[in-house]
Amino acid sequence: MPQFFVKKSQINSSEILVDNPDDLKHLVSVLRIKKGDILNFIDEEEFVYETEVSEVSKRLVKAQIIRKEKSKRKLSLNLTLAQSVLKNNAQDIAIQKAVELGTPRIIPVLTKRTVPKFLSEKEISSKIEKWNKIAFETCKQCERSSMPVIERIVPLEELNLDEYDIKIACLERSTTLPLKKLLRSIEHTKESKILVVIGPEGGFCDEELDFFEKNNFCGVTLGNLILRAETAVISALSCVIYEYED
Repeated sequence: MPQFFVKKSQINSSEILVDNPDDLKHLVSVLRIKKGDILNFIDEEEFVYETEVSEVSKRLVKAQIIRKEKSKRKLSLNLTLAQSVLKNNAQDIAIQKAVELGTPRIIPVLTKRTVPKFLSEKEISSKIEKWNKIAFETCKQCERSSMPVIERIVPLEELNLDEYDIKIACLERSTTLPLKKLLRSIEHTKESKILVVIGPEGGFCDEELDFFEKNNFCGVTLGNLILRAETAVISALSCVIYEYED
């Protein structure tokens, strides 16, 4: 059963009221819930409510609260993904998988070889809205306790690098360490702020490689094979989370 997000205003001492049209459609028409079914809800403060459905209609679902507890389904890592915007649905896949893995913050970036071109503020806002919707649906599916922050699209060189303790650039071909060996060789704490940068389909240009070097990025390889950009997202984030997450 998927998890549903609710606002504090929908919760009283004993029950949760669902009147959001999208959630109602999912609950009533898709999942076909009925009285007595068990549902999980989560609020803005990351409290999870186990509930039993007490009333179902096309306009309202009521669920009685059985138990309330703080969610533990959240990364302890302070991890940011900066992903060069990909073409077609590849960016949607990258967002989805990053959210499934628990990434708290995602920054879409523009690089020299970024294929999609954003010509207006309206187009940018539309993309961000779409990605937030993908993130929201993914959080429900994987029972994640909080929505990630998806920042505005920025050029690579405008990233605020001062806030990060560890900066990693995933390169197509690198004479440096594989990511796994790098992660095991550098000091870190639970408070370390980690930035992982992944490029577009065509990789980074020489100017961007110079940018990484000048700004003390650790250039790493994800293995001997050339990965699709959206696959690189899964590989890199999984490796960081495996090595550093409690």
